[in-house]
Amino acid sequence: MESITEAPRTVASIGGVANNDEPADIDNTILVERRRARRNEKILVWSLRVGALALFVAVWAYVSGNMIVDPMMISAPLDVARAFIDQLSDGVFWTDVTATFSGAMVGLVTGAIAGILAGVVFARVQVLHTAASPFLTLMNSLPRPALAPIFILWFGLGFGPKALVAFSVVFFVLMTSTMGAMKSIDHDIAQLTKSLGMTRTQRFFKIEIPAALPAIVGGLRLGAVYSVLGAVVSEMVGAYTGLGQRLVVVTNNFQVAETFAILIAMGLLSMVLDVSISGLQKLVTKWTR
Repeated sequence: MESITEAPRTVASIGGVANNDEPADIDNTILVERRRARRNEKILVWSLRVGALALFVAVWAYVSGNMIVDPMMISAPLDVARAFIDQLSDGVFWTDVTATFSGAMVGLVTGAIAGILAGVVFARVQVLHTAASPFLTLMNSLPRPALAPIFILWFGLGFGPKALVAFSVVFFVLMTSTMGAMKSIDHDIAQLTKSLGMTRTQRFFKIEIPAALPAIVGGLRLGAVYSVLGAVVSEMVGAYTGLGQRLVVVTNNFQVAETFAILIAMGLLSMVLDVSISGLQKLVTKWTR
């Protein structure tokens, strides 16, 4: 009798194990489907990118090759590619890249630090922000190309003006994004922290900073692109070295292919900074979840 009664129990226990494995199988199936969907999305995104680029180059080559637009005005894709490769082998080109990149980076770092600190202070001290608001609006409305000659007059044609123009752009981008992020914290969460008896310091480091970090890093990503723009604008007004000065020289000499090659170099420089900070943004997003 004991052996007979044990058999159903064994079967039931096996059936119980099988039933317990079913949710795990379902979870694995869902994970596989999600990975497949992400992979298909990446393939589609890259297909669209490559297709759009190929279409643009093909139209450009057709318009230039058939004299629809004078090649002296728009050059040709192959000529631009040759000019870009030639510049990569030019030592002076890398000196210009270094000059632009260093000015942009110094402006980005100092502008980001100052902008984040100012945004935090203005967000926490409303009366100070109200008092400074007209002056901030006035300074932010000044066109950056108009500031470059003043900085050049003060600091010469060297490193200082390009870093200062980049700083002036990045500062306001980070200040605005930081203030917006600090002020957009949910009111219920703020009330909950007060009811829990958290101090202002605890609330700042445990609630406000983690909640504002994604927006701050997003502003930093935008500021990185603008820092290159600011450095180039300053160089175009006046500088000894830099991609902006190089662009002015080749444009004045009607070297259209070289002009497009330098523009491509500027775009790639901005993309490097953007990709680097987007990696930081992903880490911050995971940490704040």
